[in-house]
Amino acid sequence: MALKKKGIFFIMFKCQPGYTLRKIKGINYLLPYGQQIADLKKGFVLNETSTFLWNVLQHHESAEPQQLAEILARTYQLDESYYPELLKDVTDFLTQLTAMGMITEDLHLISSIPSVSMIIAGICIKLYGSAELISPNFKPFYHEFSDDDTSQEIELVTTPPPSRCYGQVLLQNSEMTVFENPDRYVVLFPQMQNLYEAHMLKDGTYVRVYCHPQVSETNIENLFHAIRLFFLFTAQRNELFAIHSASVLYQGKAWLFSGHSGMGKSTHTALWHELFDTPYLNGDLNLLGLHKDHIIAYGIPWCGTSGIFTAEAYELGGIILLGRDLQTDYLEELNPSEKILRVMQRMISPAWTERQLSKNLFFAGEIADRVPVLHLLCTKNFSAACVMKNTIDQLEELQ
Repeated sequence: MALKKKGIFFIMFKCQPGYTLRKIKGINYLLPYGQQIADLKKGFVLNETSTFLWNVLQHHESAEPQQLAEILARTYQLDESYYPELLKDVTDFLTQLTAMGMITEDLHLISSIPSVSMIIAGICIKLYGSAELISPNFKPFYHEFSDDDTSQEIELVTTPPPSRCYGQVLLQNSEMTVFENPDRYVVLFPQMQNLYEAHMLKDGTYVRVYCHPQVSETNIENLFHAIRLFFLFTAQRNELFAIHSASVLYQGKAWLFSGHSGMGKSTHTALWHELFDTPYLNGDLNLLGLHKDHIIAYGIPWCGTSGIFTAEAYELGGIILLGRDLQTDYLEELNPSEKILRVMQRMISPAWTERQLSKNLFFAGEIADRVPVLHLLCTKNFSAACVMKNTIDQLEELQ
């Protein structure tokens, strides 16, 4: 685990598998083997002190720089005055090995007391770190719970990461890059300058976000948006799936309106709100899950720039996929496979791996089998909302 001393965080390090220490003609080398050779990893020459440190790391489950410096000082009987320089040399050595992928920082919780405990869609989350960096949008979801019920711990660490060793690229676009390592995912957010990077255990139970300590509206918003990614990873593992859509409450059920950017989902829900006084539920994102043979839309704090969200949960009435027509409003029939595919394409739950894609596809099939999935080609006029409302009323009468 990691230690905290005198207000400074120390990250614990451990050796990566696939490296062995060998002496060749009096020179110590760290040599790769197995997959490390296949990945074209290089060897590394070690002096006497470096060899000693590697052996300490090999025989300890994990160690931190200060601990290693203290061991060195005792072994070589060095005076305390050497300690600052010794700690710097140890840190430089660890940084070198980490950059080469020979060691990695141990990913465990640093803090002891959470700043916030909350429950979102039944998922129990603890947030650690500066409370000033936590978005006020989370407040409706604050809730205490037992440690045994914790699903995910997210920690904000306001220091740069100790290394830049990322791993294999799973996904890369303008908003983020996701890397896979043996024990974790590493995520970069190139457009968010206050976020250095984030590390998440493979099962999603712990996330460490390295971020700038400055408290500003932009920094808080960036962290709030980044946390969504890790929440949706854990939500998917709990059979909950997010769909890019706006929603309203009609006849006690949630109705989702989804479409590509510019298709008018916000415009359409606004028409419903103005014409039929339907309450808004979420302006940009809805989380769905199966509960007791019904699809449920769960309240979440993420809602794009709309500012519209709820903490409540409602049964899903159906999903309306929006398309544009400049002159008239009408429904276009979709075959069963089109319904499933188009719903899946509107999901923003992770699809980093084939397994995640399969989970998204399966749940899209569950949605299409249980609720209406309709394709509305429409204008931005009041008539579009009227056509859709009449269709929904007819469907409800048939049930």
